[in-house]
Amino acid sequence: MQDLIFPAVGRWVGAQREWDNLVAELRHELPERLAEHLIRRAEARAQESNWAFVKPLARRFKEIEHARKKETKHPGHKEELKALRKRLVLMNPAAIARDLAAGLTPPDLSDYNQIAADLARAVPHPGIARRYTLPPQALRALADQIAAAGRPVAQALSEHAQNMRLYADLVARLRSQPLIQKGARIIGSAVASALEPLVGRETAAQLLGVDRSLDRVAKEVETGWAAFQREYAEFVPERQRRFQLIYLSLVGGLFLRVQRDLRRLGCELDADAQGNCRVVPTAERQARLRQHLRAALPPIRELLDAGQAAEAEARAARLVAQVVTDPVAARTPVDGKSVGYLAYAVHLSAVLARAREAWGEGRPEEAAAIWRQVFTEYPCLVADADLHPVPGEPLPLVTAGFRLAAYAEWLRQSQRGAEADALLLAQVRFVERVAQLNPELCLPGESLSPEMQEWAATLSAYLRRSVADPDALDLPERPLPLTRYPRVLRRFREAVGESLEVSPLDRYLRGRVNLIRGAAAAAATGGVGILATLAWLFL
Repeated sequence: MQDLIFPAVGRWVGAQREWDNLVAELRHELPERLAEHLIRRAEARAQESNWAFVKPLARRFKEIEHARKKETKHPGHKEELKALRKRLVLMNPAAIARDLAAGLTPPDLSDYNQIAADLARAVPHPGIARRYTLPPQALRALADQIAAAGRPVAQALSEHAQNMRLYADLVARLRSQPLIQKGARIIGSAVASALEPLVGRETAAQLLGVDRSLDRVAKEVETGWAAFQREYAEFVPERQRRFQLIYLSLVGGLFLRVQRDLRRLGCELDADAQGNCRVVPTAERQARLRQHLRAALPPIRELLDAGQAAEAEARAARLVAQVVTDPVAARTPVDGKSVGYLAYAVHLSAVLARAREAWGEGRPEEAAAIWRQVFTEYPCLVADADLHPVPGEPLPLVTAGFRLAAYAEWLRQSQRGAEADALLLAQVRFVERVAQLNPELCLPGESLSPEMQEWAATLSAYLRRSVADPDALDLPERPLPLTRYPRVLRRFREAVGESLEVSPLDRYLRGRVNLIRGAAAAAATGGVGILATLAWLFL
């Protein structure tokens, strides 16, 4: 445990030096945002803990001083007697001890283990942070070190209580002595009134004067009170120094240890603009990953250009395994995206190339199986612009969706409507994942092209019209503007040819296009022909 919290704990002579050294180490080893957050947290926790007893005692000390000033303005007057009585009551050691209890009690440091648990969830290697949790007795021992700063002030308060007790005992003994002349010693009446709560009203009424021994004990009370105030003035900053140092040694030490462990794995802690902690590869490892990716991509692309889809897919799969298996490495930024995203992009390009081969060679079932697997299981959303370009096919993923929809329509014509709807719905769900992407979990660069999103909206609208119970499918409400349908129909026809002109999907697309044309014609002719075009709404 001493190794975890540094040698500063327990040696308070150089506490400020240890604090400065620890702060400097945090700022050197951790990201600036994270280091400053930990330092401010330690300072705030110490101030918050001190404020629990400083606030009530500050109010009490202020009232005592106010009463003391009243005593000196009109000596011997009634107001002075009231002020003296109030001051002695405020100086009651039992009441002061209650106010001071929060500072003398060991603080709760159990949130350290919660911080360790939160850090474990934030890093991809949770065991690294989890092994630095501490047992309750260890945290209690450290809390005792903070409370130990109050021993001198507790001793001073005990001595003040003893002086007050002697004062009260002396007054109690004086009640058996003959009363001295009233007014000879006005302090006697003042003390009698002030000590009424301690000795009782009857005894206080008898005290019209006090001998010199009472003056001596009263001076001891004042001296003891002044000693308590001096110790208290030293206790407040000392307790804060101890709390800050121990807390920062615990929490800051946790982050330092995790940082050093991660660096042995080629990773390190980082903090985003919102202060959220995450793990990134070290600068050296990021440079190696970028170099490896840039060396691996050209040969795979050459294989794709040569039509060797199987070999390209095998090489791309190895690249994905090398840079994506470790989620930290996968997020390495490169070319505005990430290493993992670009690896997935070239791999998906190879997968789509293999499906394209099967489609072109007359094996639509094989191609459809590949496309369905892409839309239902592929772990990354890749925009068409980042896929390897194919001559005459600028949108490889959208084209795959078109052809899978064409295959679905062939299934529908074979009385396999449920299977057809499932293939179309898979594409809708695939695009819906865009709206559910968690920036903290997805790969930088992960997205889909607008054309793919338009196609999914088209299929959603089509399914809402064609299936028996569209509510059961929970289709998204993202209607495609009518002006987009001519472009969708043109791309669909280019991808699948003219063989599906009699399919319900093709009829639906033609209906949307004709509706636009009819509306345009109606606008040009002042409304003529609009009723005829409305028929296409029901296709």
